[in-house]
Amino acid sequence: MPRETIAVVGMGLRFPRADCPRALWKFLCEGLDATGDIPTARWNMELLHESVTGRPGGISLQRAGLLEDVESADPHAFRLSKRELRQMDPQHRVLFECAWHALEDAGIPFDALRGSRTGVFVGLHSSDFQRMLTRERASLDGYSLLGTTPSFAANRISHAFDLRGPSTCTSVGCASSLTALHEACRSLLLGEVDCALAGGVELMLAEDGSLMLSHAGVLSARGECRTLDAKADGYVRGEGAGMVVLKPLSRVEATDRVYALIRGSAVNHNGRNEWIMAPSVEAQTEVIRQACSWGGVEAASLDYVELHGSAFLKGDAAEALAIGTALGDGRSVPCRLGAVSNNLGYLGAAAGIAQFIKVCLSLYHRALPPTIHVEVPNPHIAFEALGLRIQSELEPWPDRGTGATPRAGVISTSLGGANAFVVLDAAPEPACVEQSSLPAQTSHLLVLSALTPEALRRQVQRVREFLVETPETTARLEDVCFSAMFKRQHHRHRVAVAAGSREGVGRMLKAFIDSPDQPLWVEEGQPICVVEAARTYVADGWVSRESVSGFEGRCVSLPVYPFQRQRLWPEGLSPRVERFQEGPSDLSEARLLEFLQGEVAAVLGVEPSEVEARGRTLFELGMNSVGLVMLKERITQVLGLELPTTFFFEHPRLESLAARLWGLLDSRARGAPAPDADAALVEKIAGLSDAQARELIARKFAELGIEEVGG
Repeated sequence: MPRETIAVVGMGLRFPRADCPRALWKFLCEGLDATGDIPTARWNMELLHESVTGRPGGISLQRAGLLEDVESADPHAFRLSKRELRQMDPQHRVLFECAWHALEDAGIPFDALRGSRTGVFVGLHSSDFQRMLTRERASLDGYSLLGTTPSFAANRISHAFDLRGPSTCTSVGCASSLTALHEACRSLLLGEVDCALAGGVELMLAEDGSLMLSHAGVLSARGECRTLDAKADGYVRGEGAGMVVLKPLSRVEATDRVYALIRGSAVNHNGRNEWIMAPSVEAQTEVIRQACSWGGVEAASLDYVELHGSAFLKGDAAEALAIGTALGDGRSVPCRLGAVSNNLGYLGAAAGIAQFIKVCLSLYHRALPPTIHVEVPNPHIAFEALGLRIQSELEPWPDRGTGATPRAGVISTSLGGANAFVVLDAAPEPACVEQSSLPAQTSHLLVLSALTPEALRRQVQRVREFLVETPETTARLEDVCFSAMFKRQHHRHRVAVAAGSREGVGRMLKAFIDSPDQPLWVEEGQPICVVEAARTYVADGWVSRESVSGFEGRCVSLPVYPFQRQRLWPEGLSPRVERFQEGPSDLSEARLLEFLQGEVAAVLGVEPSEVEARGRTLFELGMNSVGLVMLKERITQVLGLELPTTFFFEHPRLESLAARLWGLLDSRARGAPAPDADAALVEKIAGLSDAQARELIARKFAELGIEEVGG
């Protein structure tokens, strides 16, 4: 029996090289690859890389699809102390940002959801951050518990937005996010919730996961995800997060924008297979049939299926065989296949939500983007016999004739044997009203807000660029103003502009950017009622519909909120693996200098960019005796060198300190004794206790006329 259809009304995402639906769609249509070499700022691949996986501790692949700035968060958005945010798993922080953006994209002001029956369902696999914290016991505190417990990935969102529905975290490996979405659909159909947020996340913060996957032989030697290609030899890891907003179709308002409709979903498990990690064609076939049956649709009506995309010849062949078997014979048009993992990398627990968002955007735009990295089709797949075809180029959505609704599926599997499948339909296109039949609107009021003045200025810049780059046919100015006025949460810092045209609004926004202290900009000749509404908004943060009764429109995707992120990372915890103790290599002394600058910044409690060390001593930077002891402990922990505190007294500048440390590391790597610069002095200072060292440094400070800061 068919169940009620569920509408996808909003999405928030953070994927490599894409932070909003518009950017992701453009990226996919252009057929780009977001993977690249892993930067030193993440891991030291010069020391970790090993082309042959036999060496313990080595990683065979140097590429990944990575996000930028995962160490940072916006404390104003979270409304939490920096201390608490430092102990929060960045996966939780990124998911929160995606939930924020998804609600904005759905046109749901946060205040409208407070106390509502809205559920949060997230998929999460493991936590590199938690493992990193537990290695540094000094970094653990009560906030560490709140920040790393998996369920808090969902609970934090429910608490922040005051959502009273279920708040759950699903962990079934790589199928986690699509399984979480299935749970959200089930909760909606059972009437437990009126609205749901669903999605998942995976970040690569530590090298452990890649090391294990490398030795398991699942990473591509070629450095590319080549799902459906004859050269598929494993995957490139990726990271990211996505959240979608779901409503029963009966609750969708006329002003809502609907990306796609969920007709059915199902999950199952392989059961006792030949091996727990082996795919099961039978189980995958069954989960497709179950989802279609639940949605009351024929499996043969699927135009397109987005593959799990782990890029193994046999794994891809198993998925294709399951799809072909479930669809059956007699199709006049082949079912297309594609894989977003070829673009972004394999996203683990976030893979399913990335696949789902890609398909929603494809249905919304009535087009299919190309599947990249496919040169010669997988020889293990009988494409023609199975009624399948690789989606190899950007094309309009295939037409099955007789007005058939565009329909697609998303399949997700996991190494542990979990499978999930979702069936999606294109939403009916909204009724188009001929522009000539509408009275010309001669006044437009655009209101924008943010949590800080800088965020507001950045938001205004983004909206102005959006108005310039986006044609009126894609985003009508009436819809832009309507969405900003009635479909967004309004914050403390606000601006209102009124003008008679798109160009006029753009000029007023530019005027605010140049003079941000003036929050009200009105083009000459605007009606008094509009001017008063603008003044009211700036003063009170709201606009009554009665005061602008002629201002109507539909929800459109505006530029996402510009989070003002700050680096918030636990002291003593590095997001990258520095293995200087294993020996020198090219540019390592420069990298060591950068490392020291970061450690000094951490001790002083400032950003590394604020440490201007060139030509200045540690003391001139604000370091005192207590700080030197902390610096010594941090450096000793990473480099594995036992150093007296007075070592820094003899090398007070970072350049000389880095050179001396590098000499010690080089000597140790070659098995040679440390260079003897001044044996008598070394013997003298080595015998000092830390207390004596502090006293000696304090005396030297006094001699130099330098006052200890906080000593």
